[in-house]
Amino acid sequence: MNLAIIGLGVMGRNLALNFRDAGQPPVVWDPWPEARDWQVDGIKVCSDLNMLVQSLSTPRIVMLLIKAGEPVQQLVQKLQDVLAPGDIIIDAGNAYYEDTSENARLLKERGIHYAGLGVSGGAEGARNGPSMMLGCPKDVRSVLMPLLSIAAAKNNGNPCLGWFGDGGAGHFVKMVHNGIEYAIMQAIAESWQLLELTGMTAAEAGGQIAIWSEGDLAGYLMEISAEVLQTNDPISGQPLINIVDHAAGQKGTGGWCVASALELGVPVPSIMAAVTMRQISSHPDMAVVGNQDKSKTRDASLAHDDIYDALAASMALALAQGAHLLNVANQEHNWSIELGEAPRVWRSGSILRMALLDKFSDRSDLLAFAQHHASGLRNAVAVAAMAGVPVPAMASGLSYLDAFQAERLPTALVQLQRDRFGAHGLKNKSTGERFHGPWHGAAK
Repeated sequence: MNLAIIGLGVMGRNLALNFRDAGQPPVVWDPWPEARDWQVDGIKVCSDLNMLVQSLSTPRIVMLLIKAGEPVQQLVQKLQDVLAPGDIIIDAGNAYYEDTSENARLLKERGIHYAGLGVSGGAEGARNGPSMMLGCPKDVRSVLMPLLSIAAAKNNGNPCLGWFGDGGAGHFVKMVHNGIEYAIMQAIAESWQLLELTGMTAAEAGGQIAIWSEGDLAGYLMEISAEVLQTNDPISGQPLINIVDHAAGQKGTGGWCVASALELGVPVPSIMAAVTMRQISSHPDMAVVGNQDKSKTRDASLAHDDIYDALAASMALALAQGAHLLNVANQEHNWSIELGEAPRVWRSGSILRMALLDKFSDRSDLLAFAQHHASGLRNAVAVAAMAGVPVPAMASGLSYLDAFQAERLPTALVQLQRDRFGAHGLKNKSTGERFHGPWHGAAK
């Protein structure tokens, strides 16, 4: 055997079992002694790192499933001293793509290959077949693709595994995948609150989302949202949604996606709104609690069709923003990202598997789909604003759509403001000529 897995958390254990069942049982190890107590048929748990490496034939392939950041860096430092030229390290965690690129560059000097592997699907996907996004040099790709394909999810018999370029390309695609995921989760959550605004109970809202999770909006996130809204707490019997705290956690990929988009100059307002909402939810000390009678905010005039339209448009706009970011990053980094390859890989196993992926490779198709549902989106956002119900993903998506369709943007005034206080210059929209306003001496 030449495959090892380091990290025996939920993802590591389930991937190990997946590879074992596929005929490639790995040897495993974890830095934490308690985790090494794991025992399962057909998988060897090593007592230390040296034992792990010595158990492998060459070229050794060591897959990391540990927390991103410093834990990965410390382990890479140890591995580079015990591995040999030609061996391969695969970081299969949610690593920041620039860290992956830097590790690949440093280890190349020692002849050790470093690959970044985005893995989507959670624990269930890891066990039964995840979606995998690979970034590595081409010569390493030929070694890793056959191995990874046996554990990847399958769609029509084809593995949901794709190569997107060298360095951090695979982790970048996974990061964008997660950013889109944030936005779609937020949009679904907003549709629940809008359904509640019409007088629906949680279970009724879940039933409505279940109906919507057919056809154009079919997808895993819709299915599980319908399920959890219809689930009661087994102890109190109350709807689970009514007793759970609203502080939503995050592991960093959404924030990285927004930061990367800002760096590349790509607008991703729906993703940014979703990240911001999670941040707001985690600061209860900032809450201003009023005496608003929630029963008075119910608005039976809000049509369910409008809420459906708002959700449909918001989902499409989140995908359009992610596609735009992938395109720009591909050009900037000279990767091999193809917009048709990303949805193919996400089609099965991925948290983002959904019917709208059919439109992902053409951003204009997504924008046209959103425009088809724009009237309902506009109505839903207006009613939510009047009722004091926050719908930031829907509202920011609407502004994004309106901005791209506007004949003139308010930023024309921003350009004049910048020239007035900073002499940044202006551009004539008809001639392309650069000039300053009359308030500058040079223009007089």
